[in-house]
Amino acid sequence: MTNPKDRTLVFPDWLGTGYKRDIRLQHHISLTLHRYRLREDIISLGSALSRNCFEFSFVLAGNVMGTDLGAQQQIWVEGQKAYFLNAALPAHKVYEYAKQDFWAVDVHIQAPLLAAMVTEHEETLPLTLRRMVTGQDDRPALPALNITPAMQRVLQNIWHCPHQGLTRSLYLEAQALELISLYIQAVQAGQGSSSSLPAADIESIRQAQDILQQSLRTPPSLMELARQVGINDRKLKQGFREVLDTTVFGYLTQQRMESACRLLRQKRSVAVVAATVGYDSPTAFSGAFRRKFGVAPKAYQLANSPKG
Repeated sequence: MTNPKDRTLVFPDWLGTGYKRDIRLQHHISLTLHRYRLREDIISLGSALSRNCFEFSFVLAGNVMGTDLGAQQQIWVEGQKAYFLNAALPAHKVYEYAKQDFWAVDVHIQAPLLAAMVTEHEETLPLTLRRMVTGQDDRPALPALNITPAMQRVLQNIWHCPHQGLTRSLYLEAQALELISLYIQAVQAGQGSSSSLPAADIESIRQAQDILQQSLRTPPSLMELARQVGINDRKLKQGFREVLDTTVFGYLTQQRMESACRLLRQKRSVAVVAATVGYDSPTAFSGAFRRKFGVAPKAYQLANSPKG
């Protein structure tokens, strides 16, 4: 039976690949998970939002541009950034771009609920955020913030939630509230760059991420990976800790687990999944999976595979 509180729109082949998933939680909070790749650029028209909510948007990859049709204000949304969008967006155009992976998590919270949550702490909020929450400022969005390593961890928890039923709902609501808390904390701190590394070194770290994502079965050694991206191993290790708040091996494990979850949902056998993501044996893979998610791969598969 279809769950009206958890709906996934899978893109038709002519439009692209991927999906959008809407999850309604308790207490007037909801999530939208975006993960797709379009075949052609799309321009969509939207009227003013009928729902009286604020949106915290955490964009992990990809770019989108929105234009306010009235005041002609533009909002440029880009990867590795977090955004706070106003409840009363006017009529607008949204430009979505083809041939890029767009990956984002949006947290929607009813405006009265957020206002009530911050009532006792208004004076601790930056003026711009406080005025938007209390309805004194109708700007469409606040300036973007960098996604912090702490936000990254929570976003990964949302993407790979191992729970079902009420436990799942409560877990996701807790993660959504933590994202809101981390965003407000970043605003209060006047958060800027999440790393002190030079831009060239950060780009090398991004290249190393791509290499690891594409070589889960036989990843390069630490020294070889550093050579491929043009930095030494010390900077590579430092960069992963500063930019991603993890080790190189920790990131590789994270990517293996993400790929494993996807393959398990496709009903691949545990042995095949283990080999595909680079484990020498199903036993070693099962142990790593259980340590990460708290459940065995087979149990995760039974709970998350499409029915029918």
